[in-house]
Amino acid sequence: MPSIKPTIFVIVLALIGVTAMAFVAKRDLSGSHASGRRLMLLDSQRLPLEEISRITLKRSGDPALVFERTGSGWVQVEPFAHPMDAFSIRQLAQQALQLEIIDQLSKDELPESLSSSALALDPPSTTVTYEWSGGMMTLNLGKSFLAGRAYLQIAGDDAIYVVNQSLHERAVTSDPKEWRERAIFLDVGVESDRIERNDGGSPLVLARDRKQWKMIEPVQTRLDPAARDALLQEFGRAHVGGFILDQPTDLSRFGLSDPIASIAVMTTRLREGDGDAEDSADAPKGQIEVQRLLIGSPVSVGSQDRFGLIEGRPGVVRVPASVLASLFRKPENLVAATASGVVPADVKTIVIRKGESELRLVRDLEKWRAPEHENVEVSAEAVNELLQQLTALQAPAVEFKPYPRELEVATITFHGFDGKALDTVRIAQEKDTGRWALENGDNVLRVFPPGLKLSLTADDFGLK
Repeated sequence: MPSIKPTIFVIVLALIGVTAMAFVAKRDLSGSHASGRRLMLLDSQRLPLEEISRITLKRSGDPALVFERTGSGWVQVEPFAHPMDAFSIRQLAQQALQLEIIDQLSKDELPESLSSSALALDPPSTTVTYEWSGGMMTLNLGKSFLAGRAYLQIAGDDAIYVVNQSLHERAVTSDPKEWRERAIFLDVGVESDRIERNDGGSPLVLARDRKQWKMIEPVQTRLDPAARDALLQEFGRAHVGGFILDQPTDLSRFGLSDPIASIAVMTTRLREGDGDAEDSADAPKGQIEVQRLLIGSPVSVGSQDRFGLIEGRPGVVRVPASVLASLFRKPENLVAATASGVVPADVKTIVIRKGESELRLVRDLEKWRAPEHENVEVSAEAVNELLQQLTALQAPAVEFKPYPRELEVATITFHGFDGKALDTVRIAQEKDTGRWALENGDNVLRVFPPGLKLSLTADDFGLK
């Protein structure tokens, strides 16, 4: 016998739905509908869409969800804080403005089988409250039935409206988790200040000094601008694959009590009135915002996706393998693969030391001369080729290794127009393979094949 009760319940609901349809169908839908004009429940005067600053959604049996508008979008503030997708929250109000009145009933007209309670209006199954400066409105959403219709009341108004289901579909049946912001990192870009990554090996730290980014760990060196920009774009594109569990009591189930990896972005957010933080060394620095993603266990056997936790958002999420691959690149792939970061136009003098010999080449407008060789003009083509090899040619391989002093062949120092040294490139060559290793003091070897031809002697520049 226990199995009969659910069946009876379903039958009762079906009868209520059929009764509702029949009752509404019998009513005279004349007037504006007969003339083909749409009669809307609300307009922008009663519900000022652009002024709404707070929306509360309460479903029967569930805690209230409270969303507030901030300067940068919408956030959920109750039952816990979480950034929201601005379009999805806006739709909660936009669809209220799209409610069309199909019929309007009064309690006195309702048959007993269609009481307010039977229509899920007393108490309401769902309420949506909109608030703005100087006003508020609550909509009580009742039962939906066939033909895309549903019951609704405006709080404080005894009238019962039959409307289209657009708002009901979002407010009553849609999963609010799908309205959440899926981006892992918000407002991350070249104006961020620092990236820290730990994956159990050597930590990776990238930092910005004014407009210039560089690697701090595992070595201090230059970053490849294209690789840096691509990485920052990946931060902006990184999205969770789904929301697993809100406010978990045991993070160890997901491997997040002791994460296997983490990655964080630090960005200085200027306070109002702070001005440009880069105007001077004494400029106000604002507040440092830290966005950190923790990585835990695989979501299932054989899966490359992992559980994750974004600090400040109390929910376990699914982090796709594609996101992990894009954010956890090898440090070597981020390093500038050129031997030097000097700009060729800034070079006034080139000093080449090979063994006991030293050759100086000095720029003279568009020409190059050798002062120690009676200041004769040397081939500008040969000098410019050397400059391009050291400042523009990308090494096929980059290795984090100490510079092999015992294999050193030569050093090349660049001096600026003020006479100060700009950079020194040390050049080593393996005797057995002929491979070249170029390094400029950062213990990062830019490795070139043996076919690389470098001009390192006076003879190479046509000098005796």
